[in-house]
Amino acid sequence: MLHVSAGFQQVFQQLGLTSCESVVRHFLGREIPAEAVSVRAAALKLPDGSSVAVYYKQYEYASPAWKFIGRASKARCEFRNYETFVQLGISAAEPIACGEQRDGLGRLRRAFILTRAIPAAMTLTDFVQKRCADRGDATSREMRECLLRQLAGMTHRIHAAHFFHHDLVWRNILVTWTPPGDPKLWWIDCPRGRFDRWSPSRYRRRLKDLASLDKVAAQLCSARERIAFVKQYLGKSRLDPEAKKLVRDTLSYRKRRWPDDWK
Repeated sequence: MLHVSAGFQQVFQQLGLTSCESVVRHFLGREIPAEAVSVRAAALKLPDGSSVAVYYKQYEYASPAWKFIGRASKARCEFRNYETFVQLGISAAEPIACGEQRDGLGRLRRAFILTRAIPAAMTLTDFVQKRCADRGDATSREMRECLLRQLAGMTHRIHAAHFFHHDLVWRNILVTWTPPGDPKLWWIDCPRGRFDRWSPSRYRRRLKDLASLDKVAAQLCSARERIAFVKQYLGKSRLDPEAKKLVRDTLSYRKRRWPDDWK
């Protein structure tokens, strides 16, 4: 199964990338990496001579994966989730193509996703540490507030739509910045995200996303900034009982999930 986004279908046809095998050979040659998950930065050369910077991520299964019979691979899920982010107004890596190779029984042997690279991007962790680490500086404070406000809004939008990320950590959030404008957040790497509109696990999934964000925020942000994030996420101007409960529950989840953080 090879799926190519509409904007690149003609390009793939012209390049002869019409099957999963041809795409794998194009980006990896004949040396298939032994790693279960491998990521390559590459350039997709277009017929007109120009090129597009891309990331090729491949999942390799030494033994056919039974668990994906009748289920989409992580690569295919990530492709769909990027489309979901765009629908929800969240900037994300642009998906170009994804593919799955299965055996005769439908067991997954290989899967890949190709995305357009986000130029001059840094992870949120690196950006905060290198560009706005000084909370005593007014410009840095404004930039940090802008980033946390964006992040709170993005997180609220997915949860309001009953979508849960499951890998919402700072390394999966990129920042681009063109002075004198505001920095902009982008989401990447979401192979496990899914909608959950009815199950009793929804609140726990919500807490997992919030606790995952708070794991690094506890190291790089002040208590005031973390509380401001919660208020913005809930759309509240003060820390009312609902907000206080969410803070307590998020911290409790963190303690259970990552006990070493509290030693």
